[in-house]
Amino acid sequence: MLYIRERLYIATFQNNAVAAASEYKVNIEFNHTCISENLDPENRPALIEEMRRDYISSGAVSAYLHGPFTEICPAAIDAKARDMALARLEQAYKVCRTMGIHNMVVHNGWLPYIYFKEWQAEKGCIFWTDFMKDKPDDFHIYIENVLEDEPFMMLEMMKKITDPRIGICLDTGHANVMTADNLPVEKWIEVLSPYIGHFHLHNNFADADSHGDFDSGTMKMDSLFTTIEKHCRKDVTFTIEARDCHSCLEWLSLRGYI
Repeated sequence: MLYIRERLYIATFQNNAVAAASEYKVNIEFNHTCISENLDPENRPALIEEMRRDYISSGAVSAYLHGPFTEICPAAIDAKARDMALARLEQAYKVCRTMGIHNMVVHNGWLPYIYFKEWQAEKGCIFWTDFMKDKPDDFHIYIENVLEDEPFMMLEMMKKITDPRIGICLDTGHANVMTADNLPVEKWIEVLSPYIGHFHLHNNFADADSHGDFDSGTMKMDSLFTTIEKHCRKDVTFTIEARDCHSCLEWLSLRGYI
């Protein structure tokens, strides 16, 4: 039976996330830097103060940081756009160092109808390898799917990446809403399992990225956990990203996952 309490995080954007983390004795994933301007020098002291306050209140012993995702496009054709993305990610990395955080989630940044998938896989490899070239051995990034309509582009990108500190964050809700019915999220897990180090967990009805709780959608979450247990490495971690994290924690507790 999959037991994940020590590997479970709650995204801080959710209702009562910090209190829920404290109640269930799980960890947190900070969303404080998702919007890039929060990283501006004039905003950073207040940002760090709020993060420290939430961390202490949560009782967490570990944290992830969700890095900025606005206008972060690793395959951007304009070199200045790539430079801006790297600069913002460097700012987020400095927040990680300040807070003692060793894991950061980043977005793949693929835009359909703008970037070819082959280009995204090739340029994504170059971008993320370049970002990680001067980072310490204990720092990891996990590249998250958002608008991808299948897992194979990310698979090809990961095959090109040789840095073991770079992995995949599979967002179940994003995969469900972007993918055709004949490509279930279980297939995403099977295909990307050698590279998955982290999951974002939420459900939807395949019509909008609603961040629903585990019973509010077309995915059978028990089936996902069974697939994860079968195919993924034993130290894979999880973040609840449903808007109502408390109901998801109850769901996990009732089924013995925590």
